[in-house]
Amino acid sequence: MEYIEKLEKDEFDRFASASEMGSIFQSSAWAKTKSNWNALYTGVKENGQLTSAAMVLLRDVKAGLKFAYCPRGPIMDYNNPQMVSFYLSHLKKQLAHEHAVLCKFDPHIIIGRIPYEEKEKVSSFQDESLVHTITSAGCRFCGYTMMFEQTIQPRIQMNYVIPEPFDAGIPHKTIKKIHASYNKGVTVKEEHTADSLEAMVACTESRHQIKLRSRAYFQTLLDSYGKDAAVLSAYQDDTLLSSCLLVAGPSAVEILYSGYDDRYKHTNSTYPLRYEAIRWAAEHGRRYFCFGGVEGTMDDGLTIFKSSFRPMIDIYIGEFDLLTMAVSPLVSRSFDRIKSRISM
Repeated sequence: MEYIEKLEKDEFDRFASASEMGSIFQSSAWAKTKSNWNALYTGVKENGQLTSAAMVLLRDVKAGLKFAYCPRGPIMDYNNPQMVSFYLSHLKKQLAHEHAVLCKFDPHIIIGRIPYEEKEKVSSFQDESLVHTITSAGCRFCGYTMMFEQTIQPRIQMNYVIPEPFDAGIPHKTIKKIHASYNKGVTVKEEHTADSLEAMVACTESRHQIKLRSRAYFQTLLDSYGKDAAVLSAYQDDTLLSSCLLVAGPSAVEILYSGYDDRYKHTNSTYPLRYEAIRWAAEHGRRYFCFGGVEGTMDDGLTIFKSSFRPMIDIYIGEFDLLTMAVSPLVSRSFDRIKSRISM
């Protein structure tokens, strides 16, 4: 095996897009959206053939030290302990040379997929053998987390498996709500500028007293992914009701941001908006539509709304810390204190 410290972006993208573990997050396009980060493209070759790879983001933290994050990666065969050990040990050395005090990563490994009706089983899915393989390579496991604030990306996701036709899996009750919204004059348009999305995300920010992203960031996402990204917006006549941002990966379409104007909640526009988003995913040849992360309690309003489309619950293995320096274990355990300084 040969460790490659610097892969060409094109070679990395070809490998990642062809892998079952590929996602929008392991791509040079995702790196383009992170203007405050630098990206490393690393990999392992066997007999000249690329067999593992990762895009790792680096950001300055303090006093010349950096924080590293490998979203939904590395992409490799985690059932091969020799490969896991070889890759992570070499990546650890490279990141230490880059003065990265810690590297977090959350592999695209699904350890359970269950229907929403079996949600009480979520906490029972574990894979101690896999955790042991990864931690044996000098990593710390962050646990089988259940809540958003415990990890960078939610460990529990809702994922609609797209049938033929695309809406065959949606319950009749939800279809009725979708048609009722259409009957109120709601229409959904595909757009490639961030104006409507910015307006609707502002409504979300105001409603929940939070700060999300700027128009410039949304537009960068659209520009970086090109034909594989779009904004869908729902209107009643010329009145903007709701909006969402879609990005297509190798096999799944992700809904990254969305919002609606509470003044027009009675139109139920978010139902046809998600319906058309699933159609968009099907028309772009993807097998899955990811509704995004959910809290492990499964009892909040947004989770209940998502569940009305009958998606599956995907349970990921979770987050790991690659301990690159002597102080890394301390930084790992106190990460909650510094993560507010790092905009993901």
